Amino acid sequence: MTNFLKLPTKSRNLFRVVVETPRGAAAKLAYEPKNGVFQYSRPLPVGNTYPYDWGFVPSTLGDDGDPLDGMVIHQAATAPGVVIPCDLLGALRVKQKDPGGTVMRNDRYIFCPHKEDAPDKPVAADHVPPDLRQEIEQFFLSSVLGTGKTIKLKGWQDANEAAKSLSKGAKAFRHKRK
Repeated sequence: MTNFLKLPTKSRNLFRVVVETPRGAAAKLAYEPKNGVFQYSRPLPVGNTYPYDWGFVPSTLGDDGDPLDGMVIHQAATAPGVVIPCDLLGALRVKQKDPGGTVMRNDRYIFCPHKEDAPDKPVAADHVPPDLRQEIEQFFLSSVLGTGKTIKLKGWQDANEAAKSLSKGAKAFRHKRK
């Protein structure tokens, strides 16, 4: 049984994203490492679906105790458990307040699948067009309705800043394992 949480964060300088909830899903799925399954977590608010594949970056740890979150911007829908090698586009900085009042950072990292046949180009947050940024922001704001959580969006990080944050999450994961 594969423990997706412990896969290496990167493969050949590309970030790995493990899909938990595929594009088009109206319910959030979550990886349950104890049993090695992807299980139903909760429905999204009525009328909402995931606009892109949603999952996590393995071997990372965020302030909430979970792996760092990742959204993969592409036109296909995959399935839970698919691992996608990705280029990092940037991150949406998020301040989250849980129902118990705990406040933490819970950023959303934005990726795109790496295309072997694409010409090399610099990857930065400006590759997420402003209208798509707004749509992503609205999705995240609406996705927490009914959960008791509140989020405040704190702006976007470019790919270099986001990579530093991902490295910090990988270091936290390694430190926790010791």
